[in-house]
Amino acid sequence: MMKMTFVTTVTTIRLAVAAAIVSVLTACALGDSATAPKQLDLGAGAPVAGTATAFPEMPPIAVPPANSSSLLTETMVVWRVGDQGQPQGYTTYRWVAPPARLVTQRIVDRLSLQGAVLQQSIGGEVPQLRLNLQRFEQTFSTDGATSQAQLTLQAVLMRGSEVVGQRLINIRVPAATQDAPGGALALRTATDQAAEQVAQWLTSLRGTTKR
Repeated sequence: MMKMTFVTTVTTIRLAVAAAIVSVLTACALGDSATAPKQLDLGAGAPVAGTATAFPEMPPIAVPPANSSSLLTETMVVWRVGDQGQPQGYTTYRWVAPPARLVTQRIVDRLSLQGAVLQQSIGGEVPQLRLNLQRFEQTFSTDGATSQAQLTLQAVLMRGSEVVGQRLINIRVPAATQDAPGGALALRTATDQAAEQVAQWLTSLRGTTKR
């Protein structure tokens, strides 16, 4: 009788544990599906002193959408620990658009202050700025106490099939807080700095962008 009671008790405990696990998993699944990830964006462009007349006028330029790795064509907010760590994505945050598109638009906005910006070159007559976004993420220190936004962008200026010039931009901006919003704010600053560097670089090549 005692043996049967013991077996019955063990079986009851196992069933209770199994039911508890199923309950927890169900609650997690419902919570994940019910809570939509918060959206992050780069906000408005950095304020620029003066008006468009303060900048040297540039000839028209074409800026097609930036190329990037598949990781940056999605809306995932990427972070990692250390430069060699595996990229991860925040589960509760997403970009409003893929980073490659956000960065392209910020650069287009900045260049528009100096002249017309087209989506594609017309018959090869308009120089084309080709962008390759290689890195756009929040990188944490190994102890998690600090983090920084990292943006790496390659810019190549083309006229037809001729390479007029190229520039590799690598920017790091410390994050004020060690979370997704803090990383997004630092990436916004990094993007503004990258856009300004691209604009200044193109200005230095002004004599080569027109015949």
